[in-house]
Amino acid sequence: MFNSPSQRNVIAVECGSTVLRLLQLSGSSASPIVQAIAHVDGAGSTPLFEQAIVDEVTVRRLKDALRGGGFSGRACALALPAKSILTESIEVPALASDEMKESIAWTAVDRLGVDRADVVAGHLSIRAGTLGGAPSEVLLIAARRAVVNRAALLLTAAGLEPHRAELGALAAMRLAWNQIKSTSLVPHFAFLHLESDRATLALLNRAGLIFHRAFPWDSSAGSNPSAIPVAGEEDESNAWRWRHLAEEILLCLRHVERHAGGSWPEFVLLSGALAEEPGVVSAIGSVCGAEARLIQIEELADWSKVTRPKGPLSAWSSALSLALPQQPALVENKVQRVA
Repeated sequence: MFNSPSQRNVIAVECGSTVLRLLQLSGSSASPIVQAIAHVDGAGSTPLFEQAIVDEVTVRRLKDALRGGGFSGRACALALPAKSILTESIEVPALASDEMKESIAWTAVDRLGVDRADVVAGHLSIRAGTLGGAPSEVLLIAARRAVVNRAALLLTAAGLEPHRAELGALAAMRLAWNQIKSTSLVPHFAFLHLESDRATLALLNRAGLIFHRAFPWDSSAGSNPSAIPVAGEEDESNAWRWRHLAEEILLCLRHVERHAGGSWPEFVLLSGALAEEPGVVSAIGSVCGAEARLIQIEELADWSKVTRPKGPLSAWSSALSLALPQQPALVENKVQRVA
């Protein structure tokens, strides 16, 4: 699988359902500079990580982006979409690190219904969660080897060398956590990462992660064509589209409030490709009673060397996090090739 040490200035590649986002940094870790950036659309309708055969049109587009975008080197890091990852919060006994690793691997088989040879499993401690908190509660994260290998095969076909992979939503969450931790006392806050078909919700406080849930979100647009449009503040008329998502978030917040003794989050920090969609902020504010804010990634690097990408900058939070000096990732590649 992936076992190689991480390298500086890797090309970060976020693999969405039908799009690839590429970003590479230069400069020091204290003053990173965005050296190259590119957006590559997949050629087909099948999600990129589900394609059994590498699409040659997508490979050609990826090669063109690498050649024309100012990228250097071949080493890359991969951010996987939430749809491709299995997660679950579980209780485990207090164990030594090596025993914990083994226990997590077998728990993934039991709880997620997968074959041990088919997944790579890791975990994050949940410090004060709804199942009792540390050391008994962890977030189990399992990546299917076939999914990682398919995504990596696409990258190697374009001349890249994948060195590590992790869940894009957790990479973005790490970026948000480090940004908030470095600027103020860490409040109780919620983090919401919105991809094209999945939402990842996390609740954090100064102790770290206290709750995580990933779920499909379903647009309400067109579900009730006879409904009277909402009128009022800016973007409020679009909030109807996001009501199911906001109601799901509300259920999660109430669950944590009851079972973990948690206070209501001071704000909800938004990240991901759909974070700036009209109506998201209004829906969360009206349904959940919490202020919604956008992650401010323009403050974390110098973007002056590149043409700013089209669309919301918050869509690049996972890629930027992956490109920054790394903490341990879910999967690593020491042999610089895919099994």
